[in-house]
Amino acid sequence: MIDELTPMVVTAKGGFPEPLNSTAWSITTLETDAIKGHARSLPEALSGIPSIMVQKTALGQSSPYVRGFTGYHNALLVDGVRLNHSAMRSGPNQYWSTVLVNGVESIEVLRGTNGSIYGADAIGGVVNILSKEPVFKESKNQFNGRFTGRIASAEESWGASLLAETQTPDWFAEISHSEQSFGDLSGGKTVGVQKNTGYNTRGTTARLARKLSDNAHFIFGIQKAFMDDVPRTHKTIDGISWEGLSAGKEIWRRLDQERELYYGKLSWENIGGIADAGQISLSLHTHEQARNRMKGNLGAATGGDFQKFDLDDYGLSARFEADTIWNSRLSYGAKWHHEELISGGYKFNANSTRTSDLTQGPLAANAEYNRIAFYLQDTYELDTGFTFQPGIRFSSIQADLKEYYGENDDSTTLQNPEKKSYEELIGSLRVSKQINDDFFAFGGISQGFRPPSLYDLTSTDETSAIERPNTKLEPEKFHQAEIGLRSFAGPLRFTTSFYHTWIKDMIVRSPVESGQSNTLKSNGDGYLQGIELEVAYDWTPSWNSTLSFSWMDGEVEQLLDNNSSGTVAIQGRNYTPVDRAATRLMPVQTQLITRYRPDGSPWMGELSILAVGEADKLSLKDETDKSRIPVNGTPDYILVGLMGAYEWNESSSISLAIENIGDIDYRVHGSGVNGPGRNFVLTYSQNF
Repeated sequence: MIDELTPMVVTAKGGFPEPLNSTAWSITTLETDAIKGHARSLPEALSGIPSIMVQKTALGQSSPYVRGFTGYHNALLVDGVRLNHSAMRSGPNQYWSTVLVNGVESIEVLRGTNGSIYGADAIGGVVNILSKEPVFKESKNQFNGRFTGRIASAEESWGASLLAETQTPDWFAEISHSEQSFGDLSGGKTVGVQKNTGYNTRGTTARLARKLSDNAHFIFGIQKAFMDDVPRTHKTIDGISWEGLSAGKEIWRRLDQERELYYGKLSWENIGGIADAGQISLSLHTHEQARNRMKGNLGAATGGDFQKFDLDDYGLSARFEADTIWNSRLSYGAKWHHEELISGGYKFNANSTRTSDLTQGPLAANAEYNRIAFYLQDTYELDTGFTFQPGIRFSSIQADLKEYYGENDDSTTLQNPEKKSYEELIGSLRVSKQINDDFFAFGGISQGFRPPSLYDLTSTDETSAIERPNTKLEPEKFHQAEIGLRSFAGPLRFTTSFYHTWIKDMIVRSPVESGQSNTLKSNGDGYLQGIELEVAYDWTPSWNSTLSFSWMDGEVEQLLDNNSSGTVAIQGRNYTPVDRAATRLMPVQTQLITRYRPDGSPWMGELSILAVGEADKLSLKDETDKSRIPVNGTPDYILVGLMGAYEWNESSSISLAIENIGDIDYRVHGSGVNGPGRNFVLTYSQNF
């Protein structure tokens, strides 16, 4: 029988709850109090979790690396609805920063390859943003709300959010809105203000739920987000020269993003039969992105371009759970997505006057992408205490490339339409056992599969480089083995695991020529492996500490430009395959947090120490990215912070945090901006 206080998670089984302490996966959960007001954005809320490195291309463009993978190699969900689409970029991208944390009840971070449940992109891990479950009050109607304000000194920022909800016996409604404005970010004591890094963003979410019975309800949700003129400064003349970095040549580069999600979900449980529990959802996800840049030479404008894409993603998902005749719990389901993409742009001169149109923008001018998948996963417990969880998934994907540029350097004409089809059958097997009252062991082998996306097949621009469409790319394949041990007994609680990921035909981007911006897309093999540790200890009822640690290593096959003696000939040049470190390989990371919260007191305090090692293992592409990565790699650093909070009553609270007390200069590996220097963050929350 499950204790009512046992924390539950839903991501490992595709939306169906199970106890955190007995899941066969490495999962970290963040509750509302850990993210409300303090985290500037969703990616920053994940900082400090083992095997997660939050790379910041720009102040408003952050992307987590999970077990060595970022971009489209991690699956992002909102209430179980998939946000990944085929236009997402491979490397660190800006899309996760559009997801609002206002109104979020918890965040579940599943680390590891889980392709059987979540299909393509669930390679490094899965992050699920979970809203509050609808509450239906049997008494009189109730109305609740919350205001949260946040200001930060080093960011020159302010943010405000307002949330309101109401409950009746049959209805639940919730709406929230947030506004944020960020000025130029101040680095440490020597870097100072980093010019032209500020931006504005806003977003709104709303949910309406209807109780259908004691066991079923329906939810309709809306999410809208807009980010205005977010600069990518490292590519411009405003890039900094810290540790020998080279500023870019562009005068300015700005990015707008507008994203909307509409979904309806029918959920039920405990009705018996072949669909004892279930979730059926229908969604529409629209994403518009526009990039505007002015190129330059010696600080003088020479002209630029405007490129954009619009994508509509229609999704239908059905997931079910039921008991079987062999005394197991079977999960099964199907998923369908249809994506429509259009892309275009134009060039302009030094005076920003439009000069010519681009038939294709950053991606195919006109394309469609279709996915359909079916999966089964069973959970069976033997008399010996072992629990086996086998899973299988079949996926079929078709890319319909209607208008896109060719692969040659000088190609500016559209090619004949082409269709690409990919099919894959993958599986997984997780095994776990409750060893005794104190220890729980888990592990398994799981597969991942990722077909070439519209971005892989047709992209002409990789943010920091120039690339060419390539419709000959093969699907990526991954196998991950993991073994772990967990304990939730007594004052000491911990989870530790070791994983090894075998990489087959991963789409790798290598520099065409040293010092040049062109890149070449090819398939390469390799591996990633690591050790993770999360420990929590209650010293007294008032004092507790948490420690997280992660170590990672790995390499992937890349192509070294060697025109005279290379063994691989591609598009008129010779290359030599070499095994080098994976791009943005995460350095050793340790975080220690100690909290003091006296029982019954309105005060609490927190000390945090984050230590990150030197990142000196570089890929070929890392070595050419001189505006973001120093020649000898990214230096190590230690950040110390303090936070204090006071609750006047159940409705009002205020907190003050001092981040980076030492005002040191540091940079998360691969980032385009340095992290904040000494930063005072004041947060106020008022419930009503």
